[in-house]
Amino acid sequence: MHRLVRHRPSPAMVVACVALLVALGGTSIAAVNALAPNSVGPVQLRTGAVTNPKLRNNAVTGPKVQNHSLTAADFVARSLPKGPAGPAGPAGPAGLIGPITVRQDSIVVAGGTGVQVQDGAYSTGTVSVNCNPGEKAISAGTGWSDDAAGRELWVQRLTPVLTNGAVTGYRGTGGNDSGNTSTFTLYVLCYTG
Repeated sequence: MHRLVRHRPSPAMVVACVALLVALGGTSIAAVNALAPNSVGPVQLRTGAVTNPKLRNNAVTGPKVQNHSLTAADFVARSLPKGPAGPAGPAGPAGLIGPITVRQDSIVVAGGTGVQVQDGAYSTGTVSVNCNPGEKAISAGTGWSDDAAGRELWVQRLTPVLTNGAVTGYRGTGGNDSGNTSTFTLYVLCYTG
């Protein structure tokens, strides 16, 4: 009969056995520490811990979403279908105006003294232009028949004419100290509306 010789295990064998025990013990610990089904909820999850790549396809479906818990910000732009059109709202203010007509009138203004105005020695003339009945005035402008350089011609005043709270015309006053007679013209833009 052979005699059994007792051998001491080598250090490599000891390390290998210890590693095997740790590995087997680790899986058994993991198996013991496994979570019970449905035991993790919002309280156990960190904010931002669940992202799209961590979800299975169709993991979140309509029946699993609580009513009124989503807002428009939770959806990608243009991902929701349009609903039916609502009832028509009240008509807004009229945005268009009828045709515009230029109405005008003129007045001849004497030339004054023809020297620089110091003592009021200049001539003025006032003219009014009203729109036709049913029209309103939208704007006004003026002009002179003699617009040569160096002439003292100016618009002294341009004021709207009001009828029942609506602008229906304009009144303009021009001043002349050019030394020459000139015609002052007032133009009013009138519209129906």
